[in-house]
Amino acid sequence: MATFPLKVMTIDHCFFEGDVDRIVVRTSQGDVGILPNHVPYIAALGIGALIIIQNGEKRIAAIAGGFVDVTKEGTTILARTCEWADEIDINRANSAAERARAAIQKKESEREYEVAQVKLKKALNRIRIAGDK
Repeated sequence: MATFPLKVMTIDHCFFEGDVDRIVVRTSQGDVGILPNHVPYIAALGIGALIIIQNGEKRIAAIAGGFVDVTKEGTTILARTCEWADEIDINRANSAAERARAAIQKKESEREYEVAQVKLKKALNRIRIAGDK
């Protein structure tokens, strides 16, 4: 089976690097599947899952923000955050969701309300992805 090189980078480290069979990543427009020989493509990332199929085995990560860039040389993902499902601290994610809900209810300013909504989406995504491991 054909493969392609994938590199996933976060702000502070290389999260993943290797040849993969395929990936599915959440963009701001929805989920996109990338296979070997995909056409050149670039998109902003949303809050969701990154599914990596390597040697027929599937790994799932929670991902939020950044972009995906597909070229003939390979695929690069630059993500604001990326975390393997089996490494997510579910208690920390639940606490973050509760703090975000409290901030949403306060709604002290429009800016704080919007930030709290994004934080809630990220926390709920982490909780969902942790359950999918």
